[in-house]
Amino acid sequence: MRKRVIRAGEIEIEDSEGRVRARFGVSNDDLPFMSFYGADDKLRARFGVQPDGSAGLAIADDDGKVRATFGLFSDGSASMAMVDRNGKVRAKFGLGTEGSPTLALRNKDGQLGFVYSLAQQGSPTISMQDEDGKVRARIGLAAEGSPILRLLNKEGELRAIMGLTADGTPVMQFLDAKGEPEWTAPSSFSPADDDHDDAPKSSGPEARERG
Repeated sequence: MRKRVIRAGEIEIEDSEGRVRARFGVSNDDLPFMSFYGADDKLRARFGVQPDGSAGLAIADDDGKVRATFGLFSDGSASMAMVDRNGKVRAKFGLGTEGSPTLALRNKDGQLGFVYSLAQQGSPTISMQDEDGKVRARIGLAAEGSPILRLLNKEGELRAIMGLTADGTPVMQFLDAKGEPEWTAPSSFSPADDDHDDAPKSSGPEARERG
């Protein structure tokens, strides 16, 4: 049987009362989209494709405000975000280009408060931010499973580290304003005692953490 083809720039679907409930078409920028409307004529969901091939879905509430989004981007990353009634993103789950997952929670002002992530090799990390969105504490596991806790000041500078080395030895280290170790226990600890980058070091640790 021969297929029938309908060609149009835009198609509207009406309900029994003549209200437009769905619209399929191409925007003025020649980008395809699908929009769905409630009985009150307000936009409730929209799916579209961007010029670079990224695709996204937005879902709106009774007031027409976007409350949830889902997107897949051209670099292979993906994200799902949940928005409050004031338009602030409060929770976001995503996958990086290499597939590493991240869960981020934000306060009422939209500032980051908590981040949970998994590195590509599977090492988990939890970050806690202050009211300015700066990382103040980070706890995680190294690749071989050794736990480590990092504490940072308001400027984002690493000031204290506590953790276990690969062989299970407990280590604590305090750093000065320049990021140099000023006290380490046990004092005999040296970089050669451990084989992963996240462990406390006797000299030259990174002075800053990324938010």
